[in-house]
Amino acid sequence: MTTHLAITGVCSAERRRYARLGAAAGRHRSLHVIDLPSAADPLLVHSTLHGMDTLCVVDARHALDDLRDDAPVRRAVPTGDARSDVGARARLAAQLIEGASAVVIVNGEHLPTPDLSILMAVVSHLAPTARVRLSRGVRDDLAALGFGTTLPVGRRDDRAGWTRVLNGEHEPFLTDRRVTTLRYEQLRPFHPARLVRALEILDSGACGILLRSVGVCRLATRAATPARWEQAGSAMWIDPLREGHGLDDVGQDLAMTGIDLNTGHLRRVLDDAVLDDVELAAGPARWQTLPDPLPDWHQVVGSDDGSTV
Repeated sequence: MTTHLAITGVCSAERRRYARLGAAAGRHRSLHVIDLPSAADPLLVHSTLHGMDTLCVVDARHALDDLRDDAPVRRAVPTGDARSDVGARARLAAQLIEGASAVVIVNGEHLPTPDLSILMAVVSHLAPTARVRLSRGVRDDLAALGFGTTLPVGRRDDRAGWTRVLNGEHEPFLTDRRVTTLRYEQLRPFHPARLVRALEILDSGACGILLRSVGVCRLATRAATPARWEQAGSAMWIDPLREGHGLDDVGQDLAMTGIDLNTGHLRRVLDDAVLDDVELAAGPARWQTLPDPLPDWHQVVGSDDGSTV
């Protein structure tokens, strides 16, 4: 029986090299290796991540920079294609790790041990069900990770760390005292103008380095519709969820991963951005008049079956 394995990663040179060597090694293991380009159509990437085993190649030399990269994935795309967004490369770097069955870290010998420990913990926080391995050669990696053998590789459902946080199941295998994932919950909606100031504070590093956050949020000026919150590095997306989301009683529910996070300060910054007692008591009609500098909503995310984030 042939196993199909997609090789992913935002570092094109290392991904292509690994896929090429993996294809050669796979011929002796009934393993068909597919190189999934970083700039591939997002629908193809999504269906691949959720349809087959994937191995994400992470280059230790610039992996943390990739997770904070403001660059787009592609500049020339059809209107509405999110690959051209500011920060799209950082978001893709996180998503490919989160969706992986296994993550292989290459060029780890170039990092000091403390920095390598941080990187491995970040990967494990983003993808707690994935097998994480420092590469010892493609052939050895594939054998150790169980690709092309009868060894179980990993679950395809709920791979992403943020989904496991929101389900109360986040248990990363690799940890480092400087790497933290927290869950932020708050029933009150955000005041949009104060939320913008809060995001500026978080991006400044005043609370530590926030690499990745995903979840559900609610804006007071658009309180009837919960939104998907997604942050990668300095980039932020807040998009409305479709009907059938099942989140009518949810305010803010966010999973947040970073390095050297001051979790108490982070929570206070976000708490300062929600409606205060007077604003809350004024009611939804008054909330509509609050200043809202956030972009207008033009796209809907999520699905009608409740799988909203």
